[in-house]
Amino acid sequence: MLCVIAKLDGEATERLRSLQRLAGSRARAPFPIYGHITLAVYLPEDDEGFMRSCTGLIRGRRAFTVCYGKIDVLRETSVIAAIPSVPEEMRDLHDRIVRDYAPSLDQWTGGERWYPHTTLLHDPDADLDAIRRDMERELRPFDAVIRRIEFSRVLDTGYAIIDTVDLE
Repeated sequence: MLCVIAKLDGEATERLRSLQRLAGSRARAPFPIYGHITLAVYLPEDDEGFMRSCTGLIRGRRAFTVCYGKIDVLRETSVIAAIPSVPEEMRDLHDRIVRDYAPSLDQWTGGERWYPHTTLLHDPDADLDAIRRDMERELRPFDAVIRRIEFSRVLDTGYAIIDTVDLE
């Protein structure tokens, strides 16, 4: 499995980590946030061909900004997530990848079900609504700059960044 991710700037990642800490002892210790928004998850084995094609779609694109202003519970996956705005630059990149690779993408990123977010917590046993309320009380809308698109491979023990493309 290979992911195409929009990497958040460091300041935005730290702001999301501070929201994540609000889960405290009411949930399993969350994984440290690697600040990103998943644009696509590619399932077949031709990672090299997929990366070459996507790199061609990404090169020459400008950096863009998203605004985080909402916290949501994604019930199907027992996740609390920070929800960004979806600027045209991000939507266009996602749509171009879907146009070329829809049958090879996972159910969450292959089309209409794509819901851009940054996962803050995954815990099927926690009171996600209560934790979300705490996070929302502390959330002050903020911008995150996307200057890089990364390709990451999902591993049993986490992930590995395979390649990066810097935006202009």
